[in-house]
Amino acid sequence: MSSSPGGQQTPIAFRAVRGGIWLLGSSYWTLAFGFVANIFLMRLLTPQIYGEFALGMFFYSLFQLRGKLGLNFAFAQQKAVTGETVGTLFTLDVLLGLGGLLLTLAATPFLLYFGYSQAVLIVAVAMAVLAFLESFLAVFGVVLEANLHFKPVSIISSVVMPISYVPAFLLAMGDGKQYSLLAQAAAFSILGQIVGLFYILHALRPLLRLHWQYRPALAVDYLRFGATTGIGNFIAGQVTQLDNFILGTLSGTTALGYYDRAYRIAQWPALLLNAVIGRAAVFTYSQLRDDHERLQRSSTMLLWISANVATPVALALFLSAPDLVLLLFGAQWLPVVPILRILLLVSVVRPLWENLGALFIGVGQPRRIIEVSLVQLAVLAVAGLLLAYTAGAAGMAMAVVLSAVVGLLVAYSMLRRLFQLPLWDTFAGPFLAAGLTLALYWGLVRVVGSELPLWLAVAWKVAWALLGFVLFSALVQPTQFRSRLAYILRLARKQAA
Repeated sequence: MSSSPGGQQTPIAFRAVRGGIWLLGSSYWTLAFGFVANIFLMRLLTPQIYGEFALGMFFYSLFQLRGKLGLNFAFAQQKAVTGETVGTLFTLDVLLGLGGLLLTLAATPFLLYFGYSQAVLIVAVAMAVLAFLESFLAVFGVVLEANLHFKPVSIISSVVMPISYVPAFLLAMGDGKQYSLLAQAAAFSILGQIVGLFYILHALRPLLRLHWQYRPALAVDYLRFGATTGIGNFIAGQVTQLDNFILGTLSGTTALGYYDRAYRIAQWPALLLNAVIGRAAVFTYSQLRDDHERLQRSSTMLLWISANVATPVALALFLSAPDLVLLLFGAQWLPVVPILRILLLVSVVRPLWENLGALFIGVGQPRRIIEVSLVQLAVLAVAGLLLAYTAGAAGMAMAVVLSAVVGLLVAYSMLRRLFQLPLWDTFAGPFLAAGLTLALYWGLVRVVGSELPLWLAVAWKVAWALLGFVLFSALVQPTQFRSRLAYILRLARKQAA
């Protein structure tokens, strides 16, 4: 877009870099604070409460309409911010928010009939109400992001996030435990809207002075363009949500609560990677799309980094899981451990798939992501129903692993038509190093013993997973490991200079 919301012109490259820094900092802050806050909440709340919230969020995401039509992506294609572009986006967003709320309300009697609890439906309806309220101010956030002004939204989110946990803890320590998680989500949304409104009145007055108009032809363009991206994102989102529905329906919300927490913990390695590599990969691949040789080298390097970061972190969680869960969350959450250990395989595979997904976008084939996601969704639905019915939460975890592996293989087979990726050379070293680290760990356990304090047991297991992995990686593929590590260090020094 050529027009900024405040009417000032700033170079696009500068806005992109500055906005990316703010977005990255805000993401890490909210992740870190949410992680610490949930350690204490998990000690106060039961698995059933987490399961009810997770199932309610599934139904909310299923029935809400705003995200399915990707209006923000369509608006970003406009070259100027005018009364017609803003007014059309505002009208569509509010109507979709209302439609999602009405659809959720209409589905509620049927969900009650099929046996879903009132607590689950309260979450779904409340989140739909919040989404409807957010639709009235969402247009301002879209304008800011379309102009790469991520700083205001990042600051508001960073400030509101810790405050939003105050009602959650008050309820968790009192008689309203079942509403604690919903209270945090509601507080974050409402406070964000209030602070955002003050910012709009102060800094975005030029937008308010525009003559907002709804133009039907422009609305059709928005819907046509945004539908493909939005539906694709919805399908990809269901790959990470359908498991909650299947398990919550077949095994109940308590089993889902254990599974949901195990899934969240298992995502730590992926969150660490996606916040950094995910953003860089799309832009890198887009610039190199016509140079297959450099594209292959860059994609291989990013895949190697993903494998060599995700694998040792997942290994550290795998080895320390029983002690770590007991230390951080308490004895009531120990059933999480076997589920977590299975799902850690996904935490290694998913960053690789995210990287390949960025590669599809970079080479101009985003529809491949939808195709792979549909395959994953089909595998998850069939395997999830069978395995969750026979083995509960552990079976559901195995189905998720199977879906992720199949998706990775399908994506790789599609990319082979464009160019060759040396997957064996890239992954053999990290996986062999992980195996050797794990094998030697069993010998070290006999020497160290199991009578250590919890914090010390966690510390030595995490330390061995990380140090052992690096040691064996250097021994298994010494030339490749040293050359690629040296290359990364050279880039880091050049960037610092």
